[in-house]
Amino acid sequence: MLRKVLWLVALLFVPLLSVGQADVKDQVVLALKTGNSRSLAQHFIANIDLTTPSGSEIYSKAQAEQILRKFFDEQQPVDMVIEHSGESKQGDKYHIGILRTQKGYFRVTFFLKKTGDLLQVKQLRIETGTSDY
Repeated sequence: MLRKVLWLVALLFVPLLSVGQADVKDQVVLALKTGNSRSLAQHFIANIDLTTPSGSEIYSKAQAEQILRKFFDEQQPVDMVIEHSGESKQGDKYHIGILRTQKGYFRVTFFLKKTGDLLQVKQLRIETGTSDY
């Protein structure tokens, strides 16, 4: 009987873990879609690998937030759509999409790394692109 109860509890928690992981992806997409650099930076690891049209470097969360704030001020987002998602051999999740701004399209790629119980953005690339979106 105890084994059945443990099995039932395990079955209930597995979907909750998946929802938590999906929530991080959805929150990152929402922050990109709305141009909210503060909300986006909340999901970064301490030192993130950030690429924008102005350059590529490893930045602290605070530095990355400032760079993204400037980017969003210059390129006001209109929409963000994820086109592809997957998982690396190391277990990191990645998502590739198109960010549509008032001035053009950008290809966005971000990698989520599991640190403890959290999924955090370890790399974010925003590169000039095109789309028929």
